[in-house]
Amino acid sequence: MNRAWVSVLLLLCGVLSSALYAQSLDIQLPDQKLSWTLAEIKQQVPVQRIKLFDPVYNSEKSFEGVSLLQLLKAAGYKPGQAANEVVLTASDGYAPSMPLEYLLDDQAVLVFAESGKKDFDFESVEQGKTMLSPAPFYLVWKQGKAVEKTRPWPYQLVKLELVSFQQRYPKLYPTNAEQNSAAYQGFLLFKQSCISCHSINLQGGELGPELNAPKNVTEYWTEAHLKAFIPNASGYRYKSKMPTFPQFSAEDIDHLVAYLNHMKGYKIQVP
Repeated sequence: MNRAWVSVLLLLCGVLSSALYAQSLDIQLPDQKLSWTLAEIKQQVPVQRIKLFDPVYNSEKSFEGVSLLQLLKAAGYKPGQAANEVVLTASDGYAPSMPLEYLLDDQAVLVFAESGKKDFDFESVEQGKTMLSPAPFYLVWKQGKAVEKTRPWPYQLVKLELVSFQQRYPKLYPTNAEQNSAAYQGFLLFKQSCISCHSINLQGGELGPELNAPKNVTEYWTEAHLKAFIPNASGYRYKSKMPTFPQFSAEDIDHLVAYLNHMKGYKIQVP
């Protein structure tokens, strides 16, 4: 490679690095919306260094970041606001949702680099068939492996929202389903583990396929295949982006399929 091409590549790297550093994090509260760069975040919330076992990397890692709870408070969040859910949106459309109460023990940290490295500098992680950086922002938990399956660990975050879940996702709700029904229990599981990637009636994540409109997934997958696929997508597709769910019991899978079947009767109509 000649010297001119090296100069061009170095210039491009510098431009990309500057663009990433200028990346804003959108924060939407019930009564206001703002956008902060990393420099502005550092002005609002003290930076902390944490060390934990990271289940995404499957190793001990050390990061620099800020308390997510303190960041939301700095942005204007106050207890008692009309919000009970936090939606975290990544640049690829992955959008996990979690109860606001998960943040109240102040164990969630929004990290922006590995310790000792430049801002936005992370070791790449494997996602399906590709390797990518968690930058600009990655949500980790001080409890580490203890909350691997019970808390979201999203990366490439670009937006945080405090919402009322039912107001934000009204078409996800299993209308007319009793709270002790299989369909409603499946809805709770979908809300916890599936909405990050999948949508119902175009409400939810965008990384995976829509599951209800115009065709409900139960209309083109047999129930037997669907029940086998949900906990172990890699058994059907190598390098699948969909994770395995070994924590799901057979009853959990039955409940999820009951929810999907229920929603078949509540499809949206798109012109």
